[in-house]
Amino acid sequence: MLSTYHTHSVFCDGEMMPEDYVVAAIKKGFSAIGFTSHAPVLFNTDWTMKPENLCKYIDTIKGLQEKYKEQIQIYTGLETDFYPNSRNFGDYPGIDYTIGSVHFIYDEKNDRYLTVDGPAGEYRDLLHNVFNDDIRAFVETYFDRLGEMIKMQPPDIVGHLDVIKKNNTNSLYFNETDKWYRNKVEEILNIISKTNVIVEVNTGGISRGYTSEVYPSEWILKLIREMDIPVVLNSDAHHPDLIDSYYTEAVKILKNIGFTHQRVLYNGHWQNVLL
Repeated sequence: MLSTYHTHSVFCDGEMMPEDYVVAAIKKGFSAIGFTSHAPVLFNTDWTMKPENLCKYIDTIKGLQEKYKEQIQIYTGLETDFYPNSRNFGDYPGIDYTIGSVHFIYDEKNDRYLTVDGPAGEYRDLLHNVFNDDIRAFVETYFDRLGEMIKMQPPDIVGHLDVIKKNNTNSLYFNETDKWYRNKVEEILNIISKTNVIVEVNTGGISRGYTSEVYPSEWILKLIREMDIPVVLNSDAHHPDLIDSYYTEAVKILKNIGFTHQRVLYNGHWQNVLL
């Protein structure tokens, strides 16, 4: 079954209208597509949805559900951010599901939020200004926030679990084989394993040229399989052409690890289907 539950349109930082993604999905033989614009946040950004557009966003997706109901299942989601005093959109009217992510950490020195997966310069600023160039403190804080989110505002799906590696090409800042890093990842997976939260296998880093592998890394996927945590394959597409980018390769990776199923939202509920 072809599907994706992580897509971004012009309502946030995507490039096209939602209908363009639906048409592309139908042409590619998708059974379901979910939209997950970046939910409004409590501070200014140039890539999250504006609060005044939330109702229009929901109405737009609901309209597409009706228009294309004989051809594809369409779901209305949000990619929500977790930070101090962030809003929980899990029970917001009209929202079918949420992807929970950690993008922001507060830079108190300069009274601003910086992104953990932003441009390389912003990553360096965050590391220097907030963590005094202590990469371990930076990385562990990121994963701690993920853990807090899962406990306090559990989403349906946790987004790009190890996106902290985006700017770590060639182990520029840390090595994923370091014991402290692996211990922290295992700690988060243990938290997830006690919930119904799904981990996405996100191909967006590859399709957008940021990484050479999926989120999360293969060694993490092996742990996820051992712990019997459910996964869902998502493209994190910001353009309709990328809604199935790297899917063939990702499915091969998952099958080689031992996965046989993914968990999808279909016929109105989450269920396991064959990869």
